[in-house]
Amino acid sequence: MEIKTLLILILILFVYSLIGGAIMMALEQAKEETASTDIITTLSTFLTDHSSCMTSSELSTLLTEVKDAYDSGVRSVIGNTSAATQWDFGNSIFFVVTAITTIGYGNQTPATKGGQAFIVIFALIGIPVTGLIITGLAEKIKKLNSYFTNKKIPCLNKYTKTEKGFKYFLLYFTTICLLILIPSAIISAIEDWAYGEAIYYTVITFTTIGFGDFVVGTTTEGGTKIVYKLLVIIWIFTGLAWVGALIGECTETAKAFTEKKEKKQNISQHTAQVREETHDDRM
Repeated sequence: MEIKTLLILILILFVYSLIGGAIMMALEQAKEETASTDIITTLSTFLTDHSSCMTSSELSTLLTEVKDAYDSGVRSVIGNTSAATQWDFGNSIFFVVTAITTIGYGNQTPATKGGQAFIVIFALIGIPVTGLIITGLAEKIKKLNSYFTNKKIPCLNKYTKTEKGFKYFLLYFTTICLLILIPSAIISAIEDWAYGEAIYYTVITFTTIGFGDFVVGTTTEGGTKIVYKLLVIIWIFTGLAWVGALIGECTETAKAFTEKKEKKQNISQHTAQVREETHDDRM
């Protein structure tokens, strides 16, 4: 890729990021300010109503301890000591998988020094291995895609461009249904999320953004949770491989287009140079 092309892409990405940041600020900032005002009002009212038994510093200490407990994995502070833990076997497997796939939802983090040290070492070894696996799966998916797109459709033999467009449409529509639309409907039903939220979670997961505002399996318990999360892990690996294959195909197409354009420019420059030399010889 030429420096000029690379600089143009960097500029496009920079402007794209500025626009994205501006839109997100416009969409989210007002709600954040409202939430901030509401909680300040709520705390002020609470302190006024309970001024005889609690000071602002005591309330601050209580809220800090609740937050620390929540960050450590405690999800119930209403005296229920048998509440589900974040660090049962199913959740722990899901956590390490999201770490080595670089999704890292952030809703669950190690609170001990030992856990923090271990996951660093585990991730440094696991991420390259996971990358190799996903790359291998992506290559298999690309081969399947090529096999499908190279097959001839008898009724469209005379219409090459139409046949090619139809096959790509059918391929990607089927894939999107199998990996995004149908699984999102299942997840929506299990997690009691809106369908749009489930699709949002799916895309955020497959792109390894992993915001962590929506995470599967936080309400299911027991053996069902382990089976459910194992199925989700298989689905995630398949989705990551498909996204990898898609990015690879887009990159190859863009590279081929760029090389073709550069080759055309070089031929034009060479032709112009030859004409100029021929003209000078005649003179």
